[in-house]
Amino acid sequence: MRVRAVRSPLSWLAAVLAAGLLLAGCSGPARSSAAPAAGITNCGVTVPTGTPPARIFAAFHNGVEAVYALGAGDRLVGAAYLDNPLLPDYAARFHPDLKKPAYYPEEYPSREEVLRLDPDFVVSGFTGAFTAEGLGTRAELDRIGIGSYLFSQYCPSADGKDQKDLAANDVSLDSVYGDLTNLGVVLGKTAEARALVEKMKKTVADTESKLAGVSRPSVAMLNRPGGGELRVFGTGDVATTIIEKAGGTQAFGDVAGRLTRIGTEELIKRRPDVIVVPACCGADVGPGGAQSVIDGLKSDPALANVPAVRDNRVYAVTFAEVTPGVRNADAVASLAKLLHPERF
Repeated sequence: MRVRAVRSPLSWLAAVLAAGLLLAGCSGPARSSAAPAAGITNCGVTVPTGTPPARIFAAFHNGVEAVYALGAGDRLVGAAYLDNPLLPDYAARFHPDLKKPAYYPEEYPSREEVLRLDPDFVVSGFTGAFTAEGLGTRAELDRIGIGSYLFSQYCPSADGKDQKDLAANDVSLDSVYGDLTNLGVVLGKTAEARALVEKMKKTVADTESKLAGVSRPSVAMLNRPGGGELRVFGTGDVATTIIEKAGGTQAFGDVAGRLTRIGTEELIKRRPDVIVVPACCGADVGPGGAQSVIDGLKSDPALANVPAVRDNRVYAVTFAEVTPGVRNADAVASLAKLLHPERF
């Protein structure tokens, strides 16, 4: 669960004026507000598919890795919020110490700071980037010549809303494949997107082929941010899809939200066979970052008879694996091996 500090924004008018001056000096005039000749619809916003963007700002881990996976990492001018270490191939090309790209790990960079980087496109893997407290709404960004894309599992009910106002979104892997395909079109990387999606589909299909006839354990995926209350990944999240594709059943199948607070008594009541704890958040936080939560669950005498705790089936993964993005297919394969080691 991300808990971020919020900067007090300047008036949007001031930001627009600053952006106008910056863009005029660096990139020419802002583009016309007329409807584009071609585009795709993303969360109700039309994203042009003509000239690919040249300077990309990516927010959140899945947004950053998608840009790299599609072969557009050399266009990154800025990035924010890595949940875990980047995949090795991407990490080798990520040099924030050299400002290639500029990296903001702790809180939303102000919109003025992002505009200073002169992006012509923003990719966000999470809702919070496109709010008044973040970078501004997508419509506001469009008016100053900056396009945008938001992973569709986090489409808000209206432009500018945050994670408390998500629409009834598709949380399947098809949604992830669709986002990567659409981003490939927007970034001028259609072939790369097609190859990536085909590889992901094959990984999932190969995994599922090994799981025919398995007895499906109930799986609870949860975390305890800051050592506080337990929060469970419910059905409004790709985590449920990953659990099911990996040969499990969602222990909280009647919980519609994502990272919903639950009490210890509710975990006892559900009696999950397996508990999965995603580690988060930071560019240096691997699976070991979940260990304190796991230790706490195992040492809680109230949980001693929960099957997952009793049978020592409490596992660490990374938050990046269970957030919609390029890692989801491998997450299915990895979780399947934990749930059904006899099939692998």
